[in-house]
Amino acid sequence: MPRKALFTKEIIVAKALQIVRKKGQNALTARELGAALGSSARPIFTVFKTMDEVNAEVKIAAKKLFAKYVADASQYFPALKEFGMRLVRFAKEENNLFRYLFLQTDSAAEGREFVARQCLNDIEKDYNLNEEQVTMLFRQMWIYTCGLAALCSQESDNFPEPLVSQLLTLQFASTLFYIKFGRKVPTIEPHLSNGDEPRAIDFLN
Repeated sequence: MPRKALFTKEIIVAKALQIVRKKGQNALTARELGAALGSSARPIFTVFKTMDEVNAEVKIAAKKLFAKYVADASQYFPALKEFGMRLVRFAKEENNLFRYLFLQTDSAAEGREFVARQCLNDIEKDYNLNEEQVTMLFRQMWIYTCGLAALCSQESDNFPEPLVSQLLTLQFASTLFYIKFGRKVPTIEPHLSNGDEPRAIDFLN
C-alpha cells in the first residue's frame, strides 16, 4: 500500500517558493525544504519523484506571482513603459525571484517570452508600428529594462521610482523617435582622437 503523504503538493510548493524568495534558487535543496516543512526530506518524495519536479512547480508559482505584478499593465498608456516599471518594482521587491525567472540561463528566455506576449500587441496598437518596428522597439527596451532591473535588484536605494520612470521614458522616447522617423542609428567605433596617445582611465581617482 502506498505511503500516505504527510504534506500536500500545494504545501510543499508554497514552502519551496518561500525558500527561493528568501534565499535564492541555490538554497532550494531537499534537506532545506524538509527542514522548512519541519520534517526530513522523505515526505517530499511521496509527492514528487525528484527535486527537478519541485523546481518546475516553483517556477510556475513564481510566474503566477510575477503575473500579479503586471496583471493590468496593458490598461495603461504606454503599456510597455508600465510593464517596465513593474518589472523593475518586481526586481526590487522580489530580487531572488527576479533572478530566478529572468537571469538564470535556463529560464531567461521563458521570462522574456512571458513579458513579450503581454507587450507586443499593445505596442503595435498604441503606436501603429509594423511587425519589424515592434520587434525592434521591444528588443531595445527589453535589454535596457532588464539591465536596469538587474541593477535595481542589487542597488534598490540608488534607483528611486521617479528616477526609474525618467530613465525608461528617455530610452523609450529616443528609441521610438528613431523608429518612427526612419532614422538610422550612427555607427560609433572607438578610435584615437587626432592621433594622440591613448589616455589611461584612472579608476582610482
